[in-house]
Amino acid sequence: MLDPTVSASDLTRAETRLLERAREVAPRALNPVSRFHVGAAVRATDGECYTGTFFESSSFPLGVCAEAAALSAAVTAGVRDFDAIAVVGGDPRKTGPGRPVTPCGGCRQRIFDVTGAPRRNVTVLCADLTLSRIYRVGISALLPLPFSAEDLPSSA
Repeated sequence: MLDPTVSASDLTRAETRLLERAREVAPRALNPVSRFHVGAAVRATDGECYTGTFFESSSFPLGVCAEAAALSAAVTAGVRDFDAIAVVGGDPRKTGPGRPVTPCGGCRQRIFDVTGAPRRNVTVLCADLTLSRIYRVGISALLPLPFSAEDLPSSA
């Protein structure tokens, strides 16, 4: 069974900073229903970081996940090469460590598509709001047996 748990001391400085950027934007979530905080930060291969936060809609499922918002910000800026994405979240009313927040199924597919998988197996960092419980895993492990652009018919 996959156990992607790592300690903070196992992370590179760049990975730690990416998690911190995701945590910084998590409280900006627009979340009137769940009150759940989620922030994401995606790092381009040139080191530039793009962030996004979760926002809900009173008309479910029209909300936008933090991962989708961060990827959209990067793509809008013209970025197409990525090496990592961090997702941080949890219930801010709870004290102490929580379970690391992982991307939903739709966001796993988005990460897979936008970051160039399976050619590039970008790192996905997942953490709770305290950054005390952390997962590090490649997107291919989070989305086994994916549907991809390679499955689409070629335009001849």
